[in-house]
Amino acid sequence: MSRPSATPSLRSTPGSFDWGLMAIVTAMLIYGLVMVFSASYPYSILGENQNPWYFVGLQLAWIGVGLAVMLVAARIPYMVWEKWSVALIALTLIVLIVLLVFGSERFGATRTFVGGRIQPSQPAKVIITIYVAAWLASKGSRIRNVSVGLLPFSVGMGFLTVLIVLQPSISTAVLIVVTASVMFFIAGAAVGQLAVILAGASATFWLIIRYSSYAGDRLWNYIDSIGNPLTSNEFQVQQTVQALTTGGPTGVGIGRGTAQMPGFVPLAWSDNIYAVIGEELGLIGTLLVIVLFGLLAYRGLTIAMRTRDPFGMLLAIGLTTMITIQAMLNMAVVVAVVPPTGVPLPFFSYGGSSLVTAMAAIGLLFSISRFGPSVRPRAPAAGQAGRSPGAAGSDATRSVSHASDDLGRGNGGARLSSAGGSRRAAPGGRTSTVRRSAKQPPSGR
Repeated sequence: MSRPSATPSLRSTPGSFDWGLMAIVTAMLIYGLVMVFSASYPYSILGENQNPWYFVGLQLAWIGVGLAVMLVAARIPYMVWEKWSVALIALTLIVLIVLLVFGSERFGATRTFVGGRIQPSQPAKVIITIYVAAWLASKGSRIRNVSVGLLPFSVGMGFLTVLIVLQPSISTAVLIVVTASVMFFIAGAAVGQLAVILAGASATFWLIIRYSSYAGDRLWNYIDSIGNPLTSNEFQVQQTVQALTTGGPTGVGIGRGTAQMPGFVPLAWSDNIYAVIGEELGLIGTLLVIVLFGLLAYRGLTIAMRTRDPFGMLLAIGLTTMITIQAMLNMAVVVAVVPPTGVPLPFFSYGGSSLVTAMAAIGLLFSISRFGPSVRPRAPAAGQAGRSPGAAGSDATRSVSHASDDLGRGNGGARLSSAGGSRRAAPGGRTSTVRRSAKQPPSGR
């Protein structure tokens, strides 16, 4: 992967943790731990272990592992991952290929190792996000060139998602495609390019559904039940909606619900824990979950907006998008807006790989917040004025201008390089945006 010449330096003194983000994640973990116990204790008592604390004990252990991973990720300067992005994605490809051959089969899918304890597609989401952020940042303003941006992006993402779809884990593939597409757009892709990606992805997933009984049966059962989910032929849809309607505004109380009883909502402590929350804590409890994820998205985007390095900004946006879209997808399944997918609710659902992956993503957000560069770029040397427009555009994109201030502007230029000012060309091929950002004083946090 090519490296641009103007690379921002890290802070000389790392900042403090984002305590607001820490408080949000802590509240989620505590909330989730209480609901994991409530959703799992009937099954635990009647199971082989006959221990009501069985799943809670395992969840606490995974939280401990997740906290360790989060703290390590927070202390490592995030730019290290940019340098290792190619090696990480290569390792991920190898693991996903090996999984298809030697993985453990559960619920009709081959997604895990070690009898269902390790799910490689979970950490793969974070690694793919790191790689896409590094790749997009290295392309700079050339991202709108079809041969540089759209074509390799489509081919690469297509290959990665096919490996995940073959497990099959269609929901994870959708999540990866959506996250990468958002990053591609923020990096400067044209709306027409996104339309091409959307059309290609839609056609691909339609073929998968058309020729896969695993996905097709779920979809057709869901379509038949749109009018009245309570009479759905899809057992999971029927039971989760019934649990939500039973809860009403305030719920029946923690531990008093029936959704978690054996034979009712499947995997109540994992994929469908939101249904248990709805029954036991009612509309208030479900809205609190939405508020917490809304706050997390706000903090993540705030970190991205304050980061003056394109790689850091794109990574923060990708990680925030990944977590919030996954949460929205899980809740949409429970309320019967989309067909069942098997996606866990981050920080709430029981699970090892999914929880540790979410904590790793939070650790990376902490690292971006702490180590994000806050120095102004060096002014261009006098001899650089005559360089080619392509080289100038690449450096302009990679310079530490106010990249994040332009996330929503459609001003016809790459969104990273156009931030902070207009795109009028200055003498020598450089844009006036770069000249303006070079005069700006260092920002303080």
